Amino acid sequence: MENTKSTRKMSDTTRAIRFFYLYLKRYKLQFAVIMIFIILATWLQVVSPSLLGDAITNLTKYVTDFFTHQHAGQSQDALQQIAQQLSQQMHQTVDWHNVPEVVKSLPQAAQDQITANLPKGTTLETLKTVATSHAASTSTFMKGMWQLLAVYVATGVSMLIYTLLFSRIVAHSTNRMRKGLFGKLERLTISYFDRHQDGDILARFTSDLDNIQNTLNQALVSVISNAAVFVGVIIQIFNKDVTFAWLTVAASPVAILSAVIIIRQSKKATDKQQEEVSQLNAYMDEKISGQKAIIVEGLQEDSINGFLEHNENVKKRTFAAQAWSGMIFPLMNGFQLLSIAIVIFGGTAYVLNDDSMSIATGLGLLVAFVQYVQSYYNPIMQISSNFGQLQLAITGATRLNVMFDEPEEVRPENGKKFDTIKDGIQIENLDFEYLPGKPVLKKVNIDVKKGQMVALVGPTGSGKTTVMNLMNRFYDVNGGAIKFDGTDIREFDLDSLRSNVGIVLQESVLFDGTIADNIKFGKPNATQEEIETVAKTTHIHDFIDSLPDKYETHVSDDESVFSVGQKQQISIARTILTNPELLILDEATSNVDTVTEQQIQWAMEAAIAGRTSFVIAHRLKTILNADKIVVLKDGEVIEEGNHHELVAQGGFYSELYHNQFVFE
Repeated sequence: MENTKSTRKMSDTTRAIRFFYLYLKRYKLQFAVIMIFIILATWLQVVSPSLLGDAITNLTKYVTDFFTHQHAGQSQDALQQIAQQLSQQMHQTVDWHNVPEVVKSLPQAAQDQITANLPKGTTLETLKTVATSHAASTSTFMKGMWQLLAVYVATGVSMLIYTLLFSRIVAHSTNRMRKGLFGKLERLTISYFDRHQDGDILARFTSDLDNIQNTLNQALVSVISNAAVFVGVIIQIFNKDVTFAWLTVAASPVAILSAVIIIRQSKKATDKQQEEVSQLNAYMDEKISGQKAIIVEGLQEDSINGFLEHNENVKKRTFAAQAWSGMIFPLMNGFQLLSIAIVIFGGTAYVLNDDSMSIATGLGLLVAFVQYVQSYYNPIMQISSNFGQLQLAITGATRLNVMFDEPEEVRPENGKKFDTIKDGIQIENLDFEYLPGKPVLKKVNIDVKKGQMVALVGPTGSGKTTVMNLMNRFYDVNGGAIKFDGTDIREFDLDSLRSNVGIVLQESVLFDGTIADNIKFGKPNATQEEIETVAKTTHIHDFIDSLPDKYETHVSDDESVFSVGQKQQISIARTILTNPELLILDEATSNVDTVTEQQIQWAMEAAIAGRTSFVIAHRLKTILNADKIVVLKDGEVIEEGNHHELVAQGGFYSELYHNQFVFE
């Protein structure tokens, strides 16, 4: 069982890496430039402790020279004064370094005159030795400090350049991910949306993509650069001094083993955290969408309690993930301090027992390797502490991969163009099931002539809406076929099929924009005259015309000037404008009052006129004039005929009709 889990996890990680590669591979040139600057910054970081150690060594020599030769500056000044005197006498420039040699070439009397004023016990040779030693140590020390400063500046500039370049790549790649994800979303089947809550889908565009973007921006570049530093430091320390190098890495096996254990636990906790976040988003989306129903039923407290439960789960999982991730840094910091102590104590003993090593050299090595311990453990700390962020990105990429792997709508190659119904529609031996082993439709046969209005009635769950879903190929049949003029609809080009099958759903939707934009949604190039014509046909024009901005009034699904019934009239107008060959109305009057129902009925009659149509209705008085009424029950056709024929039969339809008549 454990091996199966490990294989699955490895597969998820591999797929996530492949996902990132697919979206980042087009930036190969930019990555090459980034790697150049990362290598440069790595090299500079690796050599900086060595330069610092050399600077300390030179500083030690400088300080030693300074205190050993108290009169170094005075010696140089004395030699410079003598050099000026000699230059005047010999009419040529004499450098203070050459004073002893020049004086020796003079007559003895001249030599005595020049050396007469020297401090007691001091000769020109000793003055030169003191001054030269002091000048050399000063020059070496300053040169080393300037080199160290240059290295630090170059390191900062290199890191800035590759960070900016990487940020640019991340911005472009995540933008492509977002576009690719939305494009995939638009190609998915209806079944995907039926199986997934809106909040779960939205979480992939928000938290999952945000985690990927943050990781690419912060963690990934950090991991790459720190891995390079880690390798460089190992090479450098063993080249510098093997004994000190082994002292530096002495505690690392235990540190790495501890990090691996914590990282594995962190991964498990992060996966659970994202699952809980997704469930919380889905819950919130559901409750926000149904807030009116919650208020009507007085279920606010229940809704809050449900939220608190989900939120508590998120809190627990987030705490667990953060706790495991948070252990890495202090643990590695502790190992770093332990290693510094090992280097200081072990290194001091090594330096003191090595007679061939000077105090200045030993001190420089000690300082350098204290820096190297930090350079050695810092990459481990950074990579380990970034693992939590990396895991969020891997989890996000895995969730996006799952969505990208979802089957898309089957579109036949070189499908036939569907533009008209000449004879009629044939539904033959139709079988369908949403879940295996649970049939929804069983051997359904319906024959419809061109221009006929067919009504589907029956109790809830009988399969009425499913027939609509199959006719528009939201789903494909499991058995049998739906044919237009004898041609299976699966042979038609999907776009041409749907552009000629108009559907008015039970719940109408308004998109953000003007009223005109909403009416011409299915036909963006419609003229104003066409828009007003269909609005008049559906009896909504007069109301729109009474508004201050008329057809330019801004509406959305949440903020609208329309009632529920008027939204339905807009929806019907939108469908009529596309002039579909087949019209399907799915319980278009189920959510409105009697007066509005009459207005929608007029709009429906105008939409149906001259078209082949299917009407799904619970209110039987809206389909009394249907050419054919098909009664469905438990997924099977139990009765078929017009209203008068079915009432005369005294069967299920007759009972249903008389019961509604009594209540109304």
